[in-house]
Amino acid sequence: MPTVVQDRYTDVKARFQQLFEAQQIQLNGHASHPYHQFRQEAMKRLEGLDFPTRRDEEWKYTSVNRLLQPAYQLEPAVEVTEAQLQPFLIEGLDAIRLVFINGAFREEFSDIGKLPEGLTVMDLASALADSRYQEMVQRQLDSLMDGQENAFMVLNAAFARHGLFIHVAKNAVVEKPIYLIHLAAPGDTPTFSSYLNIAIAEQSSEAVFIEGLYELPGAEGAYFNNLVNRFRLKPNSHIHHYRLQQEGREGFLISNADIEQDGDSTFSSYAIDLGGRLVRNNLATTLNNSGTGTNFYGAYFANGEQHIDNHTFIDHAMPHCVSNELYKGILTDKARGVFNGKVMVRRDAQKTNAFQQNSTLVLSDKAQMDSKPQLEIFADDVRCSHGATIGQLDESAVFYLRSRGLSDDQARAMLQQAFLEEVIEFMKMEPVRDFAEQLILKKFEEKSQ
Repeated sequence: MPTVVQDRYTDVKARFQQLFEAQQIQLNGHASHPYHQFRQEAMKRLEGLDFPTRRDEEWKYTSVNRLLQPAYQLEPAVEVTEAQLQPFLIEGLDAIRLVFINGAFREEFSDIGKLPEGLTVMDLASALADSRYQEMVQRQLDSLMDGQENAFMVLNAAFARHGLFIHVAKNAVVEKPIYLIHLAAPGDTPTFSSYLNIAIAEQSSEAVFIEGLYELPGAEGAYFNNLVNRFRLKPNSHIHHYRLQQEGREGFLISNADIEQDGDSTFSSYAIDLGGRLVRNNLATTLNNSGTGTNFYGAYFANGEQHIDNHTFIDHAMPHCVSNELYKGILTDKARGVFNGKVMVRRDAQKTNAFQQNSTLVLSDKAQMDSKPQLEIFADDVRCSHGATIGQLDESAVFYLRSRGLSDDQARAMLQQAFLEEVIEFMKMEPVRDFAEQLILKKFEEKSQ
């Protein structure tokens, strides 16, 4: 059996190697640029790694076989109009818009020339050639690959031609949120896109990032989006990161977010997962100094044969830090959900407060949920709790709503929406919260059809 697995992955890596060589031809003599050398080194590193199997503990409940089977091609250039982007713009939100279509940055739809003071956005290749940012970008790229055993992150590094560097200057408060729109426009041939973003918030700065992952209406076909975000928070900086995911029904998504926080910083993540055929989210942060706060909030709703897997890791490395984590989801039909959340409290991390909870409604006999909240505590003066619940709707509540004139379907839909609302309410930006609620409502309407 191990030989079969190895042979399969050898073939998969050979196909990606061919794609990579095709990309290199398109560089038109720029292959010696430091960023492209970084990509070449990542491709070489991939040769010595294997993609995960269900024998790996961290992938026990999620098989990537379906994701790796298609013979992916390079992402095609697609003509998209401003009108086609309208459904993905958030009403009432004045944001700095950065648009990617099939993995390629589209400057004509973006606000990269209208940035406020204190905010810098440029592609990673340009950042590596800029004396102001070269050293810090190179340090982040090196750190990203140092000892990296995650094959998908290495694959991302090899193929992320259009990666972005986002820098928030010291003491800068960016009033407008930064809205990154990742739009998939698949065709007849399975396509592969990589996104790599590095964001650095300097001391006492503050910014809001919103990421939307969507499929162009009317487009159908298989595709694989491989996303990596790296956030570096300096002392007393504050980042709010919203991720709204509504990929297509044939879309595969691997999302990795890697965060490092210095003292008195705050990182808050708000994630909504509604689309995709197979979705794997890895969200990990390290709290490097005292006074640090981390908040992970997630909601997911899967039907049909969707598979949504959330893996989180919060590393309390220093004392006097706080983390809060709440994930809630709904599964129906033949959908499968996974939650694997680990909170580690190291020996020196005294006075840690950590809360973790995962709750899921399983509304079909064929739906499955695997929940594994974990605490690893090596300090003795801490306040930590974790838990998981998996259940169905409260039939007495359904009966009560029906007695007030609602139909059975209306009563159940209202209770399900209220169940997810506990997570949505943590979103601080009202336009984003309203937009997320609209996406969830649309999911309920599609389910009832």
